[in-house]
Amino acid sequence: MNNLAIIAIALLLVQCEPVVPQQSTVSKKIIFDNHDYETLVGTVKITPIENGQIKELENPIVRLNGSDQLQISLDLLTDQFENLSAKIYHCNKDWKKSVLRDMEFLNEINNFRISEFDYSVNTVQPYINYRLSIPKPKISGNYILAIHRRANPNDVILTRRFMVVDQSASINQTVRISTTIDKREENHQIEYSVNYGKLLVNSPTQDISTVLLQNHNWYTAIRNVSPTLIRANEGYMEFQHLDLKTNFPGWNEFRFADLRTLNVSGRNVGRITNTGTQIIAPLKLDGTRGNIPYTQNFQDINGKFIIQNNDPGEGFLNADYANVTFALKSDQINGKVYVTGQFNNWKLTDDNLMKFTNQNGLNRYQTTLKLKQGYYEYLYYVDSEDLPPYFFEGSHFQAEDEYEILVYYRKPGNVNDELVGYKRFRSIER
Repeated sequence: MNNLAIIAIALLLVQCEPVVPQQSTVSKKIIFDNHDYETLVGTVKITPIENGQIKELENPIVRLNGSDQLQISLDLLTDQFENLSAKIYHCNKDWKKSVLRDMEFLNEINNFRISEFDYSVNTVQPYINYRLSIPKPKISGNYILAIHRRANPNDVILTRRFMVVDQSASINQTVRISTTIDKREENHQIEYSVNYGKLLVNSPTQDISTVLLQNHNWYTAIRNVSPTLIRANEGYMEFQHLDLKTNFPGWNEFRFADLRTLNVSGRNVGRITNTGTQIIAPLKLDGTRGNIPYTQNFQDINGKFIIQNNDPGEGFLNADYANVTFALKSDQINGKVYVTGQFNNWKLTDDNLMKFTNQNGLNRYQTTLKLKQGYYEYLYYVDSEDLPPYFFEGSHFQAEDEYEILVYYRKPGNVNDELVGYKRFRSIER
C-alpha cells in the first residue's frame, strides 16, 4: 500500500470518529450556601420523602438511621438537555468545608449522575425538571449538595444545604414573652435545655454548641449561646438568659400570593396576562402593617412555598412560570427594601431588591420576579440604620413562627462536628 493510500485511510478514520461534547472549562468558586450560579436555574426544592410520600412543608433534614430520604427537584429554564451530576460536601457547624475525605462520610463514589428528568409540556417558559434521590451520608452533620455539568465539579450550577441528624441528645424548650421590658410585646424568647448524657464530653462548653433558627432562615440564626447552667455529672445544660441573647422578633403572619392557577387570578393576584411569550401576574398592591395591631387573618405556613398546578386538566409538567410583580405602597424611606421568603432562600440580593417609583401619582416600592406556579408566602424586609427590619410588617409576640434547635457535638480528638440533636416546634401550637 502506497503512502497516499495510507494517508487517505487515516483521514477517513478521523472524519468518522463520533463527535464527543467537550467538558466545560468554566470554573466557579463554590459557595457553601444555598446559591444559584446561573440565571437559567428556576425553582429548586429539597424535600424529605418517607414511605413514598413527599413532605413538601418539611425542612431539608433527615434522620441518620431513619427510613426517610431527601430528594432534590430542580428546573433549568431551557429546552436544551444538560448532562448533570451531583457531589456532596461535608461541612462543620459553621458551614465551612470540613477536612473529612469522601470515604469518611459516604459509602459510594462521590459523583451521582442525575438520570431522572422530564421536559415541560405546553408551557410559555420551556424548562427541564431534574430529580435525584440524595444518597444518605453515613455520619451526621451539615452537608452541601452541588449540582454541576457532567463530571466537572468546577462547572457548578447550584448548591443547596441539607442536614443529617443522629438523635443522641434530647431537647426541651419553651417560648415565652421576652424578659426585656421594651421587647415584651414584639419578641419571642426561646428557653431550652439539652440532655447529652449519652455522649463522651470532656468540656461541655467546647464540645457542645447550639444553633437557633426562626422559619429555617440561616441568616438570622442565633449561635454561640453560652449555657446558664451546667450539670456535667448528669450530662445536662440549660439556656435561660434574661437578656436578648435568645430573642427573635415575632414579626407578623406572612403575606401570601396564590398562583396555583394562571388562567384566572388567585387570592391577592391582579389580572393575569398571557402574551404568548410571557405570563404577567402582578400582585395586588400591598400596604404597610407596621402600625396596625396584630390580627390573625389565617394560619400561614411560615414563609414556605408550594409548587402546585390547579388549572383543570393539567399536571406537574404543565406548571408554568410567570413574571410576578410585588408592589408596596409607601413613601421613600432611608434604607433598602427587599421581598423575601423561603422561595428565594431568605437572601437580600439585587434580584429581590425593590425600587422606589411613582405610578399614577402613587409612591411605591416594586420589583418583578419569575416564579413557578404555586402558593407563595413572603414579607417585606428593611435594611436600614434607622428602621427595624420589620418596619413594614410590625412585630408581635402573638405571631406564630416555626423554630428549630440544633445541637452540634465534636467528639474529643475528632476534626468534624456531628449533629446530635434536633427539635422543631412552633411559638404557638394551634
